[in-house]
Amino acid sequence: MKGDAVKKLFKLKEWLTLNEAAKRLTVSFGEEISEVDCLQLALDGHITISILLSDSRYAVKAKIVTTSKRELFSRTITETTSEGAFSSLLNDVRFFTNAELDFEYETIKREGAVVRLRHDIYDLPCPLLGSEELDVMHLFDIKQGRNPREFVNTEGAFVLSGGELYNIMESFNPLEFKRMNDDVLAYCDSVTGEKVDFDNHHRFFYPADGLGDVEFIFRRENIEKFEQQSLGRDDGDLTLNESLLVIGSMLKALKKAEPTSKRWTQDTLKAEMLDVGLKLSPRLLDEYFSSANKSFKS
Repeated sequence: MKGDAVKKLFKLKEWLTLNEAAKRLTVSFGEEISEVDCLQLALDGHITISILLSDSRYAVKAKIVTTSKRELFSRTITETTSEGAFSSLLNDVRFFTNAELDFEYETIKREGAVVRLRHDIYDLPCPLLGSEELDVMHLFDIKQGRNPREFVNTEGAFVLSGGELYNIMESFNPLEFKRMNDDVLAYCDSVTGEKVDFDNHHRFFYPADGLGDVEFIFRRENIEKFEQQSLGRDDGDLTLNESLLVIGSMLKALKKAEPTSKRWTQDTLKAEMLDVGLKLSPRLLDEYFSSANKSFKS
């Protein structure tokens, strides 16, 4: 009954703490899953981890694009030859071969105006993309009792909102909301007094070093997706409901076996299954049997 109550409560929760997620996966996988395991699964790109943002943050839309040095240096190329091209940047002229110019790589493109992400729950990219990975790794080290490793990612931290990728931003100087000379209220740079142009993030903002003070959590839907992918079936395999139906009918048949002296009880069957090496805990097996009986009766 307790196991059923836990499952019902899980369905009612939209998100779980790190500790709650570890307990849930321990039951699902039938083996001990720790908070450290949950963090490593997120770091390895197996499960989407989320953050609980307690205050609003500046952010700008971002996307991953494929580019090359030839495209990047298109305005600085001064001379082209059959072997490559010369590029002049800040009076520094350098020759790049065609192989160097045409090599494609992924980069981050930021576009649009800087917006304010309100306090809410946000998924992190999976796999992790920027300095948000370093924040998760920082907690991963702490949970293991180790001194956190020091890394830097100049691209900043990324979150997902409404299916869009956002880069968390910080203002170069503190911003203040005040009345301008034209009697209009606006955000201003507290140092220069200049009105902030939110369409020009390069002028007033830079990618934040990390996520800041946040709590790492897991959305229920992301846990369910991970469980389905990890414990799911290949073509031809039974689904969980189908498996429970088979087990339920098997239990029913064993209970009705003749003669009476040969009947199997659920406890006897459980003991035999564990004795032959089934790697599940007795409590978890009881929960499966209970679910199987309910599935068959329904």
